[in-house]
Amino acid sequence: MVNLHQAIPTEQQGLPNDDASTFIIKMTKALATYGAPAHRLEDALNTVSDRLGIEGQFFSAPTAVFASINAPGDKPHTYLIRVHPGEVHLERMVQLDEILVEVGEGRLSPAEGNQRIESALAEPDRYGVLLTIASFSVSSACAARFFGGGLNEVFAALFAGLAIGLLIVLASRGRDLARLIEFMCGLMVSFGAIAWARLVQPISPEILMLAGLIVLFPGLTLTMAINELATRNLSSGTSRMMSAISALVSIGFGVALGTRFADMLFGAAAAPYEPGALPGWTLYLAVGIAPIALTVLFKARPLDTPALILSGLIGYAGARIGALNFGPELGACVGAGLMGLYANLYSRVARRPSTVPSTVGVMLLVPGSISFQSVSSFLAHDAVGGIDTAFTTLLVAMSLVIGFLLSNVALPPRRAL
Repeated sequence: MVNLHQAIPTEQQGLPNDDASTFIIKMTKALATYGAPAHRLEDALNTVSDRLGIEGQFFSAPTAVFASINAPGDKPHTYLIRVHPGEVHLERMVQLDEILVEVGEGRLSPAEGNQRIESALAEPDRYGVLLTIASFSVSSACAARFFGGGLNEVFAALFAGLAIGLLIVLASRGRDLARLIEFMCGLMVSFGAIAWARLVQPISPEILMLAGLIVLFPGLTLTMAINELATRNLSSGTSRMMSAISALVSIGFGVALGTRFADMLFGAAAAPYEPGALPGWTLYLAVGIAPIALTVLFKARPLDTPALILSGLIGYAGARIGALNFGPELGACVGAGLMGLYANLYSRVARRPSTVPSTVGVMLLVPGSISFQSVSSFLAHDAVGGIDTAFTTLLVAMSLVIGFLLSNVALPPRRAL
């Protein structure tokens, strides 16, 4: 059993002797690090192993991958590839997909593929710190409009997102601080929302909290977990589900503590505040702007931005139309199905992974905010409301997954990723 630690290993100690097996191990590590779900990762690795004439079996979990490789003329070897999951990096996924295809089709040798992997992983991030922080701010402002906020909430959400972005950038420089990021952001945003409502201008603190924390809600993780469970990757799906629940509870405790501190300092609100209504066209303006900000946060290529905007518009419009006819839970299935069809068509035409448009588009549909409301209900001793909202969360997540699975049947993707 060989344990590969840290980043993609460049030294040869612990790696297979042949280039093809080494390529598979390095690709496994890279795909798992940048967020490939278990079923897509295993399908991609099985495909490239077959084309290289290697018998490979893979078992993927969010923090580790087992790879059993039996190269011709060699005895079988089993590797434990330890993974420290990083953030979603769509540009890296595109690069890795290109390398997979070129090696599988024989246009690159495995040795050249190994060099390409190392070169891709060594590239600096395309977007700087200032642009990343600004994207957090814009994402929160758009989310405030999604949740029914008025002009006051949208304006305040710009500052909430800015503060969240600054804190996340600072936390990324220290491992111990990064482990508390959900709790700290929940504490800061909840305290700041109530302080803003009492001292600056009347707003709905609840909308501001949801908008400020939208990027941290693990709705995408929860949807991936349900997807893995639906595709019978039970170990990975269960682990990812527990990760999402852990993040939600951390945010919930932070919000509860921040709210309590703010109420002690500023007093309870005299009466609920109703946000001022904005014109309907501003909602679709927000739907068009949000994918641009998410392009930066998910580190996609600028070239892919139009496809991401279209994905968001298709998914959101489909969900709205579906909700009017079938209710919000089944409406999510309609939105996900239409977005999945578009993502698979994009993959066929552009020869890119379908995960590029679908990852950004699904952020406008994920049940992260609903799951947060469930945790908030439990913290407020409303067990019935918490259970009801938790069930709604799972129903919406399952609806999204069913929509994507149906789209894969109607228009199968040609690439594993």
